[in-house]
Amino acid sequence: MRRIPQYKESLKIVRSALEAETQEVVQVSNRLNDNLVEADRKIWRQTLFIWVAVIISAIFYFLVLHNTITTSNQSKHEPIVPQPLSPTQDITRPSPSSLLHSKTSPLSSAIPDKEDLLRLLNQIREAQTKKDIRLFLDAYSPTFPNLAKKRRLTLNLWKSYDYIESQFQINNLQQENASMIFAEITWNIKVQDRKTHAIKLVSKSYNVNFTKQSGKWLIQELEPLDGKINYNKSLK
Repeated sequence: MRRIPQYKESLKIVRSALEAETQEVVQVSNRLNDNLVEADRKIWRQTLFIWVAVIISAIFYFLVLHNTITTSNQSKHEPIVPQPLSPTQDITRPSPSSLLHSKTSPLSSAIPDKEDLLRLLNQIREAQTKKDIRLFLDAYSPTFPNLAKKRRLTLNLWKSYDYIESQFQINNLQQENASMIFAEITWNIKVQDRKTHAIKLVSKSYNVNFTKQSGKWLIQELEPLDGKINYNKSLK
């Protein structure tokens, strides 16, 4: 009978130990469960990120493929642009009636200032159309021979004719040096007689000497090739 209290005391100790171990097991189990939940969340986040990356890559690939196919199809349907004649090729002079439908002719690619020459000749064409004598004479060098006579003859011509349409053809373009260019220029002009209202096609060719003065190309000398203006035909 004396040992019963001792047994009870031992049982209490054992029960307390078991309860403590049980609580510790529960805590460990809870921690493991939390870790599993967190790991599951990370796995889902990584899976979602991978799928988003795959979808974006697929969209980008299809867009690039679509643009490549579209560009290829457009290039197949684009018209072929003819290349200009090289300096070694012969330039066939067309008829005056066909030249009236074009504005300028190609210049030799060996002349670096060809665009300036085109602007100068276009300036003459504009001056003839507008009958602007100042704009017309600005295309000529101040030392051009008989410039005053050139002015007088031009004004007299404008009194008799109106310029309806004109174009120029440039042949045998050669650059002597940095400030001198030679060329053969043919003007083909449609004019109307102010009195009779008859329309005529005029063709005139010149040997022209261009000089560069103060950074600007001007006409220094002008020599007719055939001597007189050729009135090809009259139009009603």
